[in-house]
Amino acid sequence: MRNSRRKAMLTMSGVVAAALLSASGVAAATSEGAPNEPVQTMDCSHSHSNKDSGEGRTTTDLRYRVGPHTHCAALGLAGKNTLIYYHCFTYGDEAGGLRAWTWGRIAGTQKQGWFADAYLSDNGSTEAC
Repeated sequence: MRNSRRKAMLTMSGVVAAALLSASGVAAATSEGAPNEPVQTMDCSHSHSNKDSGEGRTTTDLRYRVGPHTHCAALGLAGKNTLIYYHCFTYGDEAGGLRAWTWGRIAGTQKQGWFADAYLSDNGSTEAC
């Protein structure tokens, strides 16, 4: 539960940060009837760094991705109960009822990616990226 409370406090700042970051992912629409209206684009590249020394396990077979969005390419599949070393978290698409995603590394490998926090044993990293 420690992660849930900490993330709840960071939710507002995460929403604001996501809004600010999304400004760089806005393009002009060219469809008839909506010229020059902003269109939101999703970017799968998100910055991350190793700020957290925490770890947890996957609660199901879980795809890890290049970005914290369900449409971002999957890098691989971590099996249920796989140990993940946490680096940091950010907000992305909702998955399993949560918008938080953790950048992590699969223990014993060099495989890294974004893991949906809803499917990590303790809801992922507590350190914002």
